[in-house]
Amino acid sequence: MIDQNRQAKQAIAKTLGLGDPNAPHVLGKKHRLWIAAMLAVAAVIALFIIQSRPKPVSYTTEQVRRGDLIVTVSATGTLAPVKEVEVGIEVSGTIKHVEADYNDRVTVGQVLARLDTTRLEAQALQSKASLEAARAKVLQIQAGLQEARVKMARLDKALALSGGKVPSQYELDTAKATLARAIADEVSAKASAAQAQAALDVNRTDLAKAVVHSPINGVVLERSVEPGQTVASQFQAPVLLPWPRT
Repeated sequence: MIDQNRQAKQAIAKTLGLGDPNAPHVLGKKHRLWIAAMLAVAAVIALFIIQSRPKPVSYTTEQVRRGDLIVTVSATGTLAPVKEVEVGIEVSGTIKHVEADYNDRVTVGQVLARLDTTRLEAQALQSKASLEAARAKVLQIQAGLQEARVKMARLDKALALSGGKVPSQYELDTAKATLARAIADEVSAKASAAQAQAALDVNRTDLAKAVVHSPINGVVLERSVEPGQTVASQFQAPVLLPWPRT
């Protein structure tokens, strides 16, 4: 019975030029698609609005404590030290150790560099030996001087006891000359000993100057020498480590 009614409706619709009355309604499907698309767009817009909301501000608290305040000043230009000292060396030799480098902070008396003192030590030993020889020469001449004085005193006594008869004038003149020569030799020997002492003092001073010390407090600006380098100070003191005073 139902199939007959459906066939009758189809025949009537066909006669009137209408579509199949039993087919699903096309407009209803399109309407549902538009509604679904609008719902999807609305969902995207709602999600964007939710994510665009500002996040709540959070604060971190710390306990109050005392600290250092650091102030940084920046400027353009060329830096220059207020006072710059060029440290040189007064003796010649080979650099053995360099104990300060670029940008090192140094203090007064700090060792900066050392020379190889082998040659200077040998010269000091030589001067010491010369001084000892000169002192021995002084003692030797002083003994001769003492002998000459004793001989002269004996001749003077003999002359007085003999009433001027003995010794002869020649013996007296020879004794006086010998005594005078002994006195002069003593003066010369003492001068040689003093010269040897001065030479030894110079060698010892050179040994002390072979170790370079910092004359001021400051920061090393430049390192001009390396171990093994030879420095000569015949005309001027070579510059080893210039730095400014702080």
